[in-house]
Amino acid sequence: MAEQIDVEKEVKEAFGALQAELKKSLPNQEAIDRINGVLDAHESKNQELVTELKSRENAERELKEQIEALEGEISRKGVATGAGHSHKALPEYKALQALVVGGIGGIAPEEKQLLRTDNDTQGGYLVTTEMDSQITKKITEISPVRSVARVRTIASKALEVPVRNTILTARYEGEAATGQKDASTYQNETITPFRLTVTVPITWDMLQDAAFDMESEILQDAQEAFAQTEGRLFILGDGVKKPYGFVSDSRVQANAFDGSGSSTYTGDDLIKLTGELKTGYNPIYMLNRRELAFIRTLKGTDGHYLWQPGLNGVVANTLNGFPYAIAEDMPDKATDAFPIAFGDFFRGYTIVDRTGTSIIRDDVTRKEEAVVEFTIKRWGTGQVVLPEAIKLLKTIA
Repeated sequence: MAEQIDVEKEVKEAFGALQAELKKSLPNQEAIDRINGVLDAHESKNQELVTELKSRENAERELKEQIEALEGEISRKGVATGAGHSHKALPEYKALQALVVGGIGGIAPEEKQLLRTDNDTQGGYLVTTEMDSQITKKITEISPVRSVARVRTIASKALEVPVRNTILTARYEGEAATGQKDASTYQNETITPFRLTVTVPITWDMLQDAAFDMESEILQDAQEAFAQTEGRLFILGDGVKKPYGFVSDSRVQANAFDGSGSSTYTGDDLIKLTGELKTGYNPIYMLNRRELAFIRTLKGTDGHYLWQPGLNGVVANTLNGFPYAIAEDMPDKATDAFPIAFGDFFRGYTIVDRTGTSIIRDDVTRKEEAVVEFTIKRWGTGQVVLPEAIKLLKTIA
Protein backbone atom coordinates (compact mmCIF):
# COMPACT_ATOMS: atom_id res chain seq x y z
CA MET A 1 0.00 0.00 0.00
CA ALA A 2 2.84 2.36 0.93
CA GLU A 3 4.54 1.58 -2.38
CA GLN A 4 1.35 2.43 -4.27
CA ILE A 5 1.08 5.77 -2.45
CA ASP A 6 4.72 6.54 -3.31
CA VAL A 7 4.09 5.75 -6.98
CA GLU A 8 0.96 7.92 -7.06
CA LYS A 9 2.88 10.74 -5.39
CA GLU A 10 5.71 10.50 -7.92
CA VAL A 11 3.29 10.49 -10.88
CA LYS A 12 1.36 13.43 -9.43
CA GLU A 13 4.54 15.42 -8.87
CA ALA A 14 5.80 14.65 -12.39
CA PHE A 15 2.47 15.63 -13.91
CA GLY A 16 2.51 18.90 -11.95
CA ALA A 17 6.07 19.59 -13.07
CA LEU A 18 5.08 18.94 -16.70
CA GLN A 19 2.18 21.38 -16.46
CA ALA A 20 4.41 24.01 -14.85
CA GLU A 21 7.05 23.65 -17.58
CA LEU A 22 4.45 23.92 -20.34
CA LYS A 23 3.07 27.13 -18.85
CA LYS A 24 6.40 28.88 -19.36
CA SER A 25 6.71 31.15 -22.37
CA LEU A 26 9.79 29.17 -23.46
CA PRO A 27 9.43 25.64 -22.11
CA ASN A 28 12.60 23.59 -21.78
CA GLN A 29 12.35 20.56 -24.08
CA GLU A 30 15.05 18.74 -22.14
CA ALA A 31 13.03 19.11 -18.94
CA ILE A 32 9.87 17.94 -20.71
CA ASP A 33 11.70 14.86 -22.00
CA ARG A 34 13.02 14.12 -18.52
CA ILE A 35 9.53 14.40 -16.99
CA ASN A 36 8.05 12.22 -19.72
CA GLY A 37 10.69 9.65 -18.87
CA VAL A 38 9.44 9.53 -15.28
CA LEU A 39 5.84 9.16 -16.44
CA ASP A 40 6.80 6.50 -18.98
CA ALA A 41 8.50 4.50 -16.24
CA HIS A 42 5.10 4.02 -14.59
CA GLU A 43 3.15 3.53 -17.82
CA SER A 44 3.71 -0.25 -17.84
CA LYS A 45 1.62 -0.63 -14.69
CA ASN A 46 -1.10 1.51 -16.23
CA GLN A 47 -1.10 -0.67 -19.36
CA GLU A 48 -1.31 -3.80 -17.24
CA LEU A 49 -4.38 -2.31 -15.58
CA VAL A 50 -5.93 -1.32 -18.93
CA THR A 51 -5.28 -4.79 -20.35
CA GLU A 52 -6.70 -6.49 -17.29
CA LEU A 53 -9.84 -4.35 -17.29
CA LYS A 54 -10.36 -4.74 -21.04
CA SER A 55 -9.74 -8.48 -20.96
CA ARG A 56 -12.21 -8.90 -18.11
CA GLU A 57 -14.73 -6.71 -19.88
CA ASN A 58 -14.35 -8.59 -23.17
CA ALA A 59 -14.58 -11.93 -21.39
CA GLU A 60 -17.85 -10.83 -19.80
CA ARG A 61 -19.21 -9.70 -23.18
CA GLU A 62 -18.07 -12.95 -24.76
CA LEU A 63 -19.64 -15.05 -22.02
CA LYS A 64 -22.89 -13.12 -22.25
CA GLU A 65 -23.03 -13.72 -26.01
CA GLN A 66 -22.25 -17.41 -25.51
CA ILE A 67 -25.03 -17.77 -22.94
CA GLU A 68 -27.53 -15.91 -25.11
CA ALA A 69 -26.61 -18.08 -28.10
CA LEU A 70 -26.93 -21.22 -26.00
CA GLU A 71 -30.30 -20.16 -24.64
CA GLY A 72 -31.47 -19.43 -28.17
CA GLU A 73 -30.27 -22.83 -29.36
CA ILE A 74 -32.06 -24.56 -26.50
CA SER A 75 -35.21 -22.59 -27.24
CA ARG A 76 -35.12 -23.48 -30.94
CA LYS A 77 -34.58 -27.16 -30.23
CA GLY A 78 -37.32 -27.18 -27.62
CA VAL A 79 -35.27 -29.27 -25.21
CA ALA A 80 -37.27 -30.59 -22.28
CA THR A 81 -35.89 -30.04 -18.81
CA GLY A 82 -37.36 -33.17 -17.27
CA ALA A 83 -35.41 -36.23 -16.14
CA GLY A 84 -33.12 -37.52 -18.86
CA HIS A 85 -33.60 -34.37 -20.97
CA SER A 86 -31.45 -31.80 -19.16
CA HIS A 87 -30.01 -29.07 -21.34
CA LYS A 88 -26.71 -29.73 -19.56
CA ALA A 89 -26.35 -32.84 -21.69
CA LEU A 90 -26.19 -30.78 -24.85
CA PRO A 91 -22.76 -30.48 -26.50
CA GLU A 92 -23.28 -26.71 -26.73
CA TYR A 93 -23.64 -26.49 -22.96
CA LYS A 94 -20.59 -28.66 -22.37
CA ALA A 95 -18.58 -26.51 -24.74
CA LEU A 96 -19.66 -23.40 -22.86
CA GLN A 97 -18.67 -24.97 -19.56
CA ALA A 98 -15.23 -25.77 -20.98
CA LEU A 99 -14.90 -22.14 -22.08
CA VAL A 100 -15.85 -20.82 -18.64
CA VAL A 101 -13.61 -23.22 -16.72
CA GLY A 102 -10.53 -23.44 -18.93
CA GLY A 103 -10.64 -20.40 -21.18
CA ILE A 104 -9.55 -20.26 -24.82
CA GLY A 105 -6.08 -21.13 -25.93
CA GLY A 106 -4.96 -23.02 -22.86
CA ILE A 107 -2.99 -25.44 -24.98
CA ALA A 108 0.50 -26.24 -23.75
CA PRO A 109 2.58 -27.54 -26.70
CA GLU A 110 5.58 -29.75 -25.98
CA GLU A 111 8.80 -29.04 -27.71
CA LYS A 112 12.55 -29.29 -27.72
CA GLN A 113 14.95 -26.84 -29.31
CA LEU A 114 18.58 -26.08 -29.83
CA LEU A 115 21.45 -23.56 -30.06
CA ARG A 116 25.27 -23.57 -30.46
CA THR A 117 28.13 -23.61 -27.97
CA ASP A 118 30.85 -22.25 -30.28
CA ASN A 119 29.19 -18.92 -31.09
CA ASP A 120 28.40 -16.60 -28.19
CA THR A 121 25.67 -14.63 -29.93
CA GLN A 122 23.84 -17.88 -30.70
CA GLY A 123 24.05 -19.27 -27.21
CA GLY A 124 27.66 -19.92 -26.27
CA TYR A 125 27.36 -17.60 -23.28
CA LEU A 126 24.94 -20.07 -21.74
CA VAL A 127 27.54 -22.81 -21.11
CA THR A 128 30.06 -20.95 -18.94
CA THR A 129 31.26 -22.45 -15.68
CA GLU A 130 29.67 -19.78 -13.45
CA MET A 131 26.45 -18.03 -14.29
CA ASP A 132 23.76 -15.79 -12.89
CA SER A 133 20.55 -17.63 -12.05
CA GLN A 134 18.57 -15.56 -14.56
CA ILE A 135 18.97 -14.63 -18.21
CA THR A 136 18.83 -10.86 -18.71
CA LYS A 137 16.50 -10.20 -21.61
CA LYS A 138 15.85 -7.07 -23.62
CA ILE A 139 12.28 -5.84 -23.63
CA THR A 140 10.18 -7.09 -26.51
CA GLU A 141 7.54 -4.52 -27.37
CA ILE A 142 4.30 -6.27 -28.29
CA SER A 143 1.22 -4.41 -29.51
CA PRO A 144 -1.71 -5.52 -27.30
CA VAL A 145 -4.37 -5.84 -30.01
CA ARG A 146 -5.21 -9.36 -28.85
CA SER A 147 -6.21 -8.06 -25.41
CA VAL A 148 -8.85 -5.64 -26.78
CA ALA A 149 -10.12 -7.44 -29.89
CA ARG A 150 -12.53 -10.38 -30.19
CA VAL A 151 -10.65 -13.70 -30.29
CA ARG A 152 -12.14 -16.84 -31.80
CA THR A 153 -10.67 -20.36 -31.77
CA ILE A 154 -11.75 -22.68 -34.57
CA ALA A 155 -11.03 -26.25 -35.65
CA SER A 156 -11.93 -25.80 -39.32
CA LYS A 157 -10.20 -24.02 -42.21
CA ALA A 158 -12.05 -20.70 -41.94
CA LEU A 159 -14.57 -18.76 -39.90
CA GLU A 160 -17.65 -17.09 -41.39
CA VAL A 161 -18.64 -13.93 -39.52
CA PRO A 162 -22.16 -12.70 -40.37
CA VAL A 163 -22.50 -8.91 -40.35
CA ARG A 164 -25.72 -6.91 -40.52
CA ASN A 165 -25.17 -3.91 -42.79
CA THR A 166 -28.54 -2.15 -42.64
CA ILE A 167 -31.59 -2.44 -40.44
CA LEU A 168 -35.28 -2.31 -41.30
CA THR A 169 -36.93 1.05 -41.87
CA ALA A 170 -40.18 1.44 -39.96
CA ARG A 171 -42.74 3.92 -41.31
CA TYR A 172 -45.92 5.48 -40.06
CA GLU A 173 -48.96 4.73 -42.22
CA GLY A 174 -52.35 6.38 -42.59
CA GLU A 175 -55.62 4.62 -41.94
CA ALA A 176 -56.24 1.82 -44.47
CA ALA A 177 -52.93 2.64 -46.24
CA THR A 178 -50.79 -0.18 -47.59
CA GLY A 179 -47.77 -0.89 -45.42
CA GLN A 180 -44.29 -0.69 -46.95
CA LYS A 181 -42.08 -3.76 -47.06
CA ASP A 182 -38.44 -3.73 -46.08
CA ALA A 183 -35.63 -6.11 -45.13
CA SER A 184 -32.33 -5.91 -43.30
CA THR A 185 -29.22 -6.62 -45.37
CA TYR A 186 -26.41 -8.94 -44.33
CA GLN A 187 -23.02 -10.08 -45.53
CA ASN A 188 -20.40 -12.61 -44.46
CA GLU A 189 -16.80 -11.81 -43.59
CA THR A 190 -14.66 -14.90 -44.22
CA ILE A 191 -11.58 -15.14 -41.98
CA THR A 192 -8.97 -17.72 -43.00
CA PRO A 193 -6.04 -18.39 -40.64
CA PHE A 194 -2.50 -18.38 -42.06
CA ARG A 195 0.55 -20.26 -40.83
CA LEU A 196 3.03 -18.50 -38.53
CA THR A 197 6.35 -20.37 -38.32
CA VAL A 198 9.70 -20.24 -36.58
CA THR A 199 12.53 -22.78 -36.91
CA VAL A 200 15.16 -23.01 -34.18
CA PRO A 201 18.39 -25.03 -34.65
CA ILE A 202 20.41 -26.13 -31.62
CA THR A 203 23.41 -28.40 -31.25
CA TRP A 204 23.43 -31.43 -29.03
CA ASP A 205 26.32 -29.84 -27.09
CA MET A 206 24.22 -26.79 -26.28
CA LEU A 207 21.23 -28.88 -25.32
CA GLN A 208 23.26 -31.01 -22.92
CA ASP A 209 25.69 -28.45 -21.49
CA ALA A 210 23.65 -25.25 -21.06
CA ALA A 211 23.15 -24.14 -17.47
CA PHE A 212 19.53 -23.34 -18.26
CA ASP A 213 16.49 -25.28 -19.35
CA MET A 214 16.90 -24.48 -23.02
CA GLU A 215 13.67 -26.21 -23.98
CA SER A 216 11.71 -23.81 -21.80
CA GLU A 217 13.75 -20.79 -22.88
CA ILE A 218 13.29 -21.39 -26.59
CA LEU A 219 9.59 -22.07 -26.14
CA GLN A 220 9.22 -18.73 -24.38
CA ASP A 221 11.21 -17.00 -27.11
CA ALA A 222 9.03 -18.60 -29.80
CA GLN A 223 5.89 -17.46 -28.01
CA GLU A 224 7.32 -13.93 -27.79
CA ALA A 225 8.25 -13.97 -31.47
CA PHE A 226 4.75 -15.08 -32.44
CA ALA A 227 3.17 -12.39 -30.26
CA GLN A 228 5.44 -9.65 -31.61
CA THR A 229 4.81 -10.55 -35.25
CA GLU A 230 1.06 -10.91 -34.96
CA GLY A 231 0.78 -7.73 -32.89
CA ARG A 232 2.48 -5.73 -35.64
CA LEU A 233 0.41 -7.31 -38.42
CA PHE A 234 -2.90 -6.90 -36.57
CA ILE A 235 -2.18 -3.18 -37.00
CA LEU A 236 -0.20 -2.89 -40.24
CA GLY A 237 -0.66 -6.20 -42.11
CA ASP A 238 -1.74 -6.06 -45.76
CA GLY A 239 -3.83 -9.24 -45.64
CA VAL A 240 -1.70 -11.13 -48.19
CA LYS A 241 -1.15 -14.50 -46.48
CA LYS A 242 -1.10 -12.60 -43.23
CA PRO A 243 -3.50 -10.61 -41.00
CA TYR A 244 -5.16 -7.49 -42.41
CA GLY A 245 -4.38 -4.72 -39.97
CA PHE A 246 -7.00 -2.15 -38.98
CA VAL A 247 -4.68 0.76 -39.85
CA SER A 248 -4.11 -0.74 -43.32
CA ASP A 249 -7.79 -1.52 -43.95
CA SER A 250 -8.96 0.63 -46.89
CA ARG A 251 -12.50 0.84 -45.51
CA VAL A 252 -11.28 2.24 -42.20
CA GLN A 253 -8.86 4.61 -43.93
CA ALA A 254 -11.62 5.92 -46.21
CA ASN A 255 -13.52 7.22 -43.16
CA ALA A 256 -10.52 8.58 -41.28
CA PHE A 257 -10.78 11.95 -39.55
CA ASP A 258 -8.31 14.54 -40.87
CA GLY A 259 -6.25 16.40 -38.29
CA SER A 260 -6.05 20.18 -38.52
CA GLY A 261 -2.27 20.49 -38.20
CA SER A 262 0.44 20.09 -40.82
CA SER A 263 1.67 16.49 -40.39
CA THR A 264 0.48 16.68 -36.79
CA TYR A 265 -2.72 17.07 -34.77
CA THR A 266 -4.10 19.20 -31.96
CA GLY A 267 -5.89 18.49 -28.72
CA ASP A 268 -9.14 19.53 -30.34
CA ASP A 269 -8.57 16.93 -33.08
CA LEU A 270 -8.41 14.17 -30.49
CA ILE A 271 -11.66 15.38 -28.94
CA LYS A 272 -13.38 15.66 -32.32
CA LEU A 273 -12.23 12.15 -33.23
CA THR A 274 -14.44 10.72 -30.48
CA GLY A 275 -17.45 12.33 -32.12
CA GLU A 276 -16.85 10.28 -35.28
CA LEU A 277 -17.84 7.07 -33.48
CA LYS A 278 -21.48 6.13 -32.95
CA THR A 279 -22.86 6.20 -29.43
CA GLY A 280 -23.14 2.68 -28.04
CA TYR A 281 -19.67 1.45 -28.85
CA ASN A 282 -17.19 0.88 -26.03
CA PRO A 283 -14.09 2.69 -27.33
CA ILE A 284 -10.44 2.93 -26.42
CA TYR A 285 -7.58 4.95 -27.91
CA MET A 286 -4.59 3.12 -29.40
CA LEU A 287 -1.27 4.89 -30.02
CA ASN A 288 2.46 4.43 -29.51
CA ARG A 289 4.46 5.78 -26.57
CA ARG A 290 6.03 8.61 -28.60
CA GLU A 291 2.60 9.96 -29.44
CA LEU A 292 1.58 9.61 -25.79
CA ALA A 293 4.53 11.78 -24.75
CA PHE A 294 3.40 14.41 -27.27
CA ILE A 295 -0.24 14.19 -26.17
CA ARG A 296 0.71 14.88 -22.54
CA THR A 297 1.43 18.43 -23.67
CA LEU A 298 -1.94 18.97 -25.39
CA LYS A 299 -4.96 20.80 -24.06
CA GLY A 300 -8.57 20.68 -25.11
CA THR A 301 -10.83 23.63 -25.95
CA ASP A 302 -11.55 24.21 -22.25
CA GLY A 303 -7.83 24.53 -21.44
CA HIS A 304 -7.59 21.26 -19.50
CA TYR A 305 -4.89 18.73 -20.33
CA LEU A 306 -6.25 15.77 -22.29
CA TRP A 307 -4.01 13.27 -20.52
CA GLN A 308 -4.88 12.67 -16.89
CA PRO A 309 -3.20 10.26 -14.44
CA GLY A 310 -5.53 7.83 -12.68
CA LEU A 311 -3.84 8.14 -9.25
CA ASN A 312 -6.18 5.50 -7.86
CA GLY A 313 -5.16 1.86 -7.81
CA VAL A 314 -8.14 0.58 -9.80
CA VAL A 315 -8.55 3.52 -12.19
CA ALA A 316 -6.33 3.69 -15.26
CA ASN A 317 -4.83 6.84 -16.73
CA THR A 318 -7.14 8.38 -19.31
CA LEU A 319 -6.91 10.42 -22.46
CA ASN A 320 -9.79 12.84 -22.87
CA GLY A 321 -11.71 10.67 -20.39
CA PHE A 322 -11.17 7.41 -22.31
CA PRO A 323 -8.69 4.59 -21.61
CA TYR A 324 -5.80 4.06 -23.99
CA ALA A 325 -3.55 1.17 -25.01
CA ILE A 326 0.10 1.62 -25.97
CA ALA A 327 0.84 -0.21 -29.23
CA GLU A 328 4.37 0.39 -30.46
CA ASP A 329 3.48 -0.65 -34.00
CA MET A 330 1.08 2.27 -34.41
CA PRO A 331 2.59 4.82 -36.84
CA ASP A 332 4.23 8.08 -35.77
CA LYS A 333 2.62 11.32 -36.90
CA ALA A 334 3.79 12.30 -40.39
CA THR A 335 2.27 13.38 -43.68
CA ASP A 336 -0.65 11.09 -44.55
CA ALA A 337 -0.06 8.87 -41.52
CA PHE A 338 -2.59 7.38 -39.09
CA PRO A 339 -0.99 7.76 -35.65
CA ILE A 340 -4.17 7.48 -33.52
CA ALA A 341 -6.93 4.88 -33.55
CA PHE A 342 -10.12 5.19 -31.52
CA GLY A 343 -12.73 2.49 -31.49
CA ASP A 344 -14.45 -0.57 -30.09
CA PHE A 345 -11.95 -3.21 -31.18
CA PHE A 346 -13.99 -6.03 -29.65
CA ARG A 347 -16.81 -5.26 -32.08
CA GLY A 348 -14.67 -4.09 -34.96
CA TYR A 349 -11.69 -6.48 -35.15
CA THR A 350 -11.73 -10.28 -34.94
CA ILE A 351 -8.70 -12.49 -34.35
CA VAL A 352 -9.00 -16.15 -35.31
CA ASP A 353 -6.75 -18.89 -33.93
CA ARG A 354 -6.86 -22.41 -35.30
CA THR A 355 -6.76 -25.10 -32.64
CA GLY A 356 -3.38 -26.61 -31.96
CA THR A 357 0.30 -25.83 -32.31
CA SER A 358 2.57 -28.00 -34.46
CA ILE A 359 6.11 -28.85 -33.36
CA ILE A 360 8.28 -30.76 -35.83
CA ARG A 361 11.59 -32.19 -34.65
CA ASP A 362 14.16 -32.80 -37.37
CA ASP A 363 17.12 -34.95 -36.27
CA VAL A 364 18.04 -35.99 -39.82
CA THR A 365 18.71 -33.01 -42.07
CA ARG A 366 21.76 -31.77 -40.14
CA LYS A 367 22.74 -34.99 -38.35
CA GLU A 368 26.37 -34.77 -39.48
CA GLU A 369 26.67 -31.46 -37.64
CA ALA A 370 24.93 -32.89 -34.55
CA VAL A 371 22.25 -30.23 -34.97
CA VAL A 372 18.58 -30.73 -34.30
CA GLU A 373 16.02 -28.32 -35.78
CA PHE A 374 12.66 -27.64 -34.23
CA THR A 375 9.99 -25.99 -36.34
CA ILE A 376 7.08 -24.52 -34.38
CA LYS A 377 3.92 -23.60 -36.26
CA ARG A 378 0.56 -22.21 -35.40
CA TRP A 379 -2.26 -20.83 -37.48
CA GLY A 380 -4.07 -17.56 -36.98
CA THR A 381 -5.03 -14.22 -38.48
CA GLY A 382 -7.08 -11.10 -37.86
CA GLN A 383 -9.17 -8.64 -39.83
CA VAL A 384 -11.70 -5.84 -39.51
CA VAL A 385 -15.27 -7.15 -39.52
CA LEU A 386 -17.07 -3.90 -38.66
CA PRO A 387 -15.24 -0.88 -40.14
CA GLU A 388 -17.52 1.71 -38.56
CA ALA A 389 -16.42 0.58 -35.07
CA ILE A 390 -12.84 1.84 -35.60
CA LYS A 391 -11.89 5.43 -36.42
CA LEU A 392 -8.45 6.67 -37.40
CA LEU A 393 -6.96 10.14 -37.03
CA LYS A 394 -5.02 11.09 -40.16
CA THR A 395 -2.24 13.68 -40.11
CA ILE A 396 -2.30 15.51 -43.43
CA ALA A 397 0.24 17.75 -45.18
